[in-house]
Amino acid sequence: MPVSQLQCLRFATAALVLALTRGGIASDNSGGHEINFVAGRLIELNDNGAWSWFMDNRAIVQGGKLVVGSIRSIGDFRSGRTDPNWGNVEIATLDLETLKVGRTVMHRQFEQDDHNNPAFLPIDGDRLLAVYTMHGQEVNIYVRHSEPHNPLSWSDALVVISPGQAGSFTKDSVTYSNLFRLSSGEIIDIYRGVGHDPNYMSSDDEGKTWRYRGRFLKGRDGYSPYLKYVQDGDRIHFVATEDHPRNFDNSLYHGYIEAGELHLSDGEAVGPMSDNQETALRTWDFTRVFQGDPDNVAWMCDIELNKERHPVIAFTVQKDGRGLPKRQGGEDHRFHYARWDGDGWRQSEIAFAGKRLYPSEDDYTGLAAIDPRDVNVVYISTNAHPKTGEPLISEADGKRHHELFRGRRPEVEGAPWKWTPITANSTADNLRPLIPPTTDGLTALVWMRGSYTHNRGDWTTAVVAMPLEAE
Repeated sequence: MPVSQLQCLRFATAALVLALTRGGIASDNSGGHEINFVAGRLIELNDNGAWSWFMDNRAIVQGGKLVVGSIRSIGDFRSGRTDPNWGNVEIATLDLETLKVGRTVMHRQFEQDDHNNPAFLPIDGDRLLAVYTMHGQEVNIYVRHSEPHNPLSWSDALVVISPGQAGSFTKDSVTYSNLFRLSSGEIIDIYRGVGHDPNYMSSDDEGKTWRYRGRFLKGRDGYSPYLKYVQDGDRIHFVATEDHPRNFDNSLYHGYIEAGELHLSDGEAVGPMSDNQETALRTWDFTRVFQGDPDNVAWMCDIELNKERHPVIAFTVQKDGRGLPKRQGGEDHRFHYARWDGDGWRQSEIAFAGKRLYPSEDDYTGLAAIDPRDVNVVYISTNAHPKTGEPLISEADGKRHHELFRGRRPEVEGAPWKWTPITANSTADNLRPLIPPTTDGLTALVWMRGSYTHNRGDWTTAVVAMPLEAE
């Protein structure tokens, strides 16, 4: 029987993953690593998948199992290597003790877009709640429940209708769910909705029914503010921009939600959460973390909490866009790290982030992930040497690739971070790392490995994981 091009691609991917698992552990970034080096055991969770980074939790650990959602791509349509299962919302699991992998399809051929990845939340009876949407196409929000102790078996979808005008890319179309449970048992979903702004809905019955609560924040009257969140009990911290960085030279702002009120970083109340589709509050009404300008355009990657329950933020800054039209900048990005010390925000540049990820978006990078177990540790994806900015050219194929590095914050303020390679001399890019929170110390570094050139399906990335030892 003839072997299809798609089968050849999968055989090649399997061989690549086998080669990847043979890497040793590096102690510095001086080079000399073997081809497709990985500093640990690398496990393929899904041969084809991707996610955006503005919904959480995109991955979760429950009952000793890592659960990761992703969207299947059509593949490289220009070469004819296409995947007939494109647009699937898929779930992969990894038993962190046995390393057994499981996979299932949650929603077949939903839409060809990585923004459709589900957010997860543990609920009663050792089940998971999953919430996901299309990307700006409609006002439908999809909700599913897993079977007890089985994240590979899911209920039929409950469809919740968000307010506003339906239709492709209206100002009210929905994207990006973020799930939180309060001490009262109420579940909150914060998502992009009415006005292309942050909205929220809630459930008092483990996600069986929902009610719309309001639109609580605005950015500029252009496209959309972008927000990342982290929860501390009944307090939900957020970091926000004014707009998409292609449209504005973004700064970053921090605030938090607690007991129906919005607060500055120091606790001062700004105003109540709106209970309708209107709000007067803007992102710049909150505490500024970083001042943007044409030479320093910010976009957040991650936000976590330190042992004092203060927020820390990893973000990127584009340095070379001043005066340039769209798609002409993005050759020089830097990673920054900011922390609230109880009195103010302290931030600094920590590493070179390299070039833009693809030509149509100047501000997209490989991203960074803060380790929630120890926020002094950050994993970055960059195609430049973290310390020098020199291009990372792989000895495997002579091409520039994004590699992963683990960074440790120095004990002395202002001293350089120490960077250790997690991947090196790769034949593919290593992108969008994440580390799911855990309660028992078992977790993994998860990322996309392959080629990624657009959010609407032009990617050939596998979903991979490397189990992490307890900190």
